[in-house]
This record gives sequence, structure tokens and C-alpha cells, in this order.
Amino acid sequence: MIFRAIHTLYGLQQIAKAEATGTPIKLTAMAVGDGGGTDMSPDIKMTQLVREIAGTRNKPNAAFQDPADPARYTVELVVPSTLGGFHAREMAIYDDAGGMFAVANLPLVYIPKAGDGAVADAVFRMDFMVTNADIVNIELSSVAVVTRAWLAANISMAALLPGGLTGQIPRKRSNRDGDIDWTDPGEFTFVVDTIEEEVILLANQVEVDLKVTSTVGLAVYVKVSSELGGERLARRAGAGGWLPDPADEKCLVLGTAYPAGTRVIAVQNEPASQLTGALQEDANLADLQDAAKARDNLGVYSKEQTDQLGPASLIAYFARSTAPSGWLKANGAAVSRTAYAKLFDAIGTSWGAGDGLNTFNLPDLRGEFIRGLDDGRGIDKDRGLGSAQASQNLAHGHTGVTSIGGSHSHSFVDTQPITKSGTDLAAGNAHSGTWGNNVSKNTGSAGSHSHTVTVENSGGTEARPRNVALLACIKY
Repeated sequence: MIFRAIHTLYGLQQIAKAEATGTPIKLTAMAVGDGGGTDMSPDIKMTQLVREIAGTRNKPNAAFQDPADPARYTVELVVPSTLGGFHAREMAIYDDAGGMFAVANLPLVYIPKAGDGAVADAVFRMDFMVTNADIVNIELSSVAVVTRAWLAANISMAALLPGGLTGQIPRKRSNRDGDIDWTDPGEFTFVVDTIEEEVILLANQVEVDLKVTSTVGLAVYVKVSSELGGERLARRAGAGGWLPDPADEKCLVLGTAYPAGTRVIAVQNEPASQLTGALQEDANLADLQDAAKARDNLGVYSKEQTDQLGPASLIAYFARSTAPSGWLKANGAAVSRTAYAKLFDAIGTSWGAGDGLNTFNLPDLRGEFIRGLDDGRGIDKDRGLGSAQASQNLAHGHTGVTSIGGSHSHSFVDTQPITKSGTDLAAGNAHSGTWGNNVSKNTGSAGSHSHTVTVENSGGTEARPRNVALLACIKY
């Protein structure tokens, strides 16, 4: 079942007529019906409810526009409990001529009557739209019933006390009701009586029960002897202070047990009682009620928060030759396990056990490059935290080749003449002579071959990239 409110054909005609003539529609009545005992669906051709409940037709109790959409209206009808005893299924709104302007169906609801065990006035509301808010006038009942919804929609501080600026206060201009204006607050002077109460302490007494005064607006003084002046106690915990009992405003608790006979003077409404006590140097801020809130207001960290931002064992590099406060040089030194307990808790003896009892070793990062711990990745396997590696290059070889000349020989020319003398062994003839000036001769072939090349060493004593030296330190 779909529940909706629609304009009837008559209502649409009246809207068009009002826009054309400028004569507003006067909506003067609403009514509720029971749908003839069955569910009903609104029809544009309807001129009356299926079955109107007698006595329910009346002037609307309230009407208001939607603040976000002035063309949207909500009208409200109150059906008194004396008309109860029916099931509501429909409602409508009518103009001053008795014509049905809009109609709506309702979820089935029973309106009880006296004797049903529950009785109350019933409130029905209908929303409808118009094209122009100026064409509708709604006549309301002279006796309006205020509903909670109307109160929520219409009664607010803005309605009760309009006007004024931030920080201003209302001030009566005359004795007439509602005659106020808004003014800036000025200075006010209040005069109150100061009330004193004196209590003589017993030995070790810290709880003081008050008879005349209370801990509200109280200043507390103590006088240990009659010769000494009274000392005002700060409102704080600990020595030299006092605090009100959280459950009894007639009781205060001293932070110090004074000798028997000490006089406690409680002064109520003393101007100084409204001032917070000055922070005591020896309390080291322990006299603050909320030190954490004070740090937040100042924008500073506590030691615990600072330690979280820079925890013990943090490594940092500094452009200086000395370690800053709170840091040690990461030079492998053996330091005290007690003096640097937080650092010892963080790194233990991972970098050396020191003397095995009183000291432990710091990491020694002097002259070292840092490599991330493999931690199971598999690139630099089988490495433990703090383990060192020597300088190394990736294994590789160098190849050198000369050009190949192939199988060849070399020729040369002997420019010296050859002279020979002697006896021809075959003929037995003696002879002598000189042969040519140029004689060509060749060397024997060495065959195809190559030559070994030796590459000379270069570089220094280690492998390293371009770098800058900084001082490595560790937080303790």
C-alpha cells in the first residue's frame, strides 16, 4: 500500500484560478474518515472522503511552511479524544466553499475512546505543495492545541531571545516583562563576607573536619607556633599542600602531618582562595592537577613521548665531531649497563658483551657503510644483526686479444756482396770472384698464432662509492 497526499482536480483548478486572478485560496477546514471500513487510495476526481467521521471536520490547529521550501505546507488537525472509537484511513483539507482541495490516505490507526483503556487527542498532519506561496491563505482555529512537533519547530532560543552579538548579555531596560536589550558585559563588583575557622591539630592528623566553613572557595593556612606567621598551603597533593575530600565538602586532607598543636586556619571567601597556587619549584610540576593537559596546552612532549619519537638504539648521523646530548658515539666502546639501562634493554650484547658483567659494547660504525639486514629476504642470506662483511668485488674476468696475422713469413734483402775463392772440387780449377750486391732471402713461416696480453693492476686498497664522512651516534 502506497500512502500519499494529492491535489484533487478541484484543488488544481483553484490553484490555476488563483494564479490567474491573484485571489488567494482560503483553506478553512480539515476532516478525517475511516475509508468505509477498507483501505482507500487517493483519486484526483474525489470530491469527498469515502466516509467522513462526524465531528472531525474543523479548522486546522496549525500550519507552517517548510523553511527550506516555502511552497511546501504542513497543516495539522487535532481530533479530540471525545470523538474516538474509529479507525482512521483518510483525511482531506477543504476551502471556504467546502470544496476538497487535497486528499490523503493513512496507515491504519485506531483512535481510542473512553473505556478502551487508553485515550488521548489525535494529531493528523498533511503536507501539500503549491506553485506560489502567495496564493494560499490558511484559516486556523481560534483555540489552538500546542503539539510537541509544533513546539520543536517554532519555539527556540532564537525565537525567545532574538538579536544580540557574540559575548553580549541581555539587560532589563524597564520593569516591563520582556523589555530587554543586548549589551557588552562590563565589570561587576561583588562584596561577600569572609568566614574563618580555626582547628588545632592532633599528632599525625591529616584529615580536618570543618564545622563552619566548607572547601568551596577555601584558603588554608597553618601556624606551627605562635611566634611564626601563618603559611598558606597550596591546593595540591603532596607536602605543603591540601586537597578537598572528594566525597565530603566539609572535610579537607593535608599533604603533610604537622606537630600536635599546629593551628589550621580555614578562610572561606578570601580573594586569594580563588587564585591557583603558584607552581612550587621543588615539586617539579607535580603540583599541576593535570600535567598531561598542561603539556598539550603548551605543545610540548613528556619524556615518555619524546622517548617514543627517538627510542633508545636509534642511529643518526651528525655533521659534528662530538655526540649531542642524549647520544653516544657509535664507536664500539664498552659502556655501563646501569648508566645506559634503556639502551642495554634495547640492544643487549648484540654488539659485544663488554666485561661480561657491568658493561656492554656499542656498535662500531666508524668508517663503515650501512647495509640493511636481510631479515629473511634472501639477497644477503645467513647474516646476523651486527655482522660485518669485508670489502669485495663481484667475481669477474678480463679478456685481452691481439690481432691475428695469419700464416706468414718475413723477407729481407742482404745488401752485402758475397766474395768466394777456392778450388772447384769437381774440376780442380782454382777461381775467385764477387756475386751481386742485393740478395733476397726469407725467414721461415711461424704459422697462425696469437699473443698473451697482461693487464696491469689499478685502484687502491678498497672498493667504495663517492662519499662524505659524518659522525655516527646512537640514542641512549
